[in-house]
Amino acid sequence: MARILVIDDDKSVAATVRAMLEANGYNAFVADGGRAALRAVELFAFDAIVVDMVMPEINGLDVIKIVRADAPDVPIIAMSGHAFVGGSNDLDFFQAARMLGADHCLQKPFRARELVEAIESCRAARSAGACQVA
Repeated sequence: MARILVIDDDKSVAATVRAMLEANGYNAFVADGGRAALRAVELFAFDAIVVDMVMPEINGLDVIKIVRADAPDVPIIAMSGHAFVGGSNDLDFFQAARMLGADHCLQKPFRARELVEAIESCRAARSAGACQVA
């Protein structure tokens, strides 16, 4: 059973994503922010990581950058309810996430099917050595 790390400081979102994953046969683990996520990645192996972009202390972009350097083969799915880092003329979160190594991006809210498809397509592509950033 695949182990998925869900990183989100919003407890209700993290619980919802965890429930989506568990209902689809995954072992889901929750980190309530970037610092806890980085500790978890140091201690445990995960088959994929789902990370929110907007979090206090260590944001999702920093998590992606650090995880990608330490675990280059783990698929990373970025998620956010916000389109841009700041105002509408500022950097697009998802564009930045892709540049840092996210394999897929999901706009909140999303359906369980979309999450599962993102995870499975990224895992398959990574295992084939041909992951395309989507």
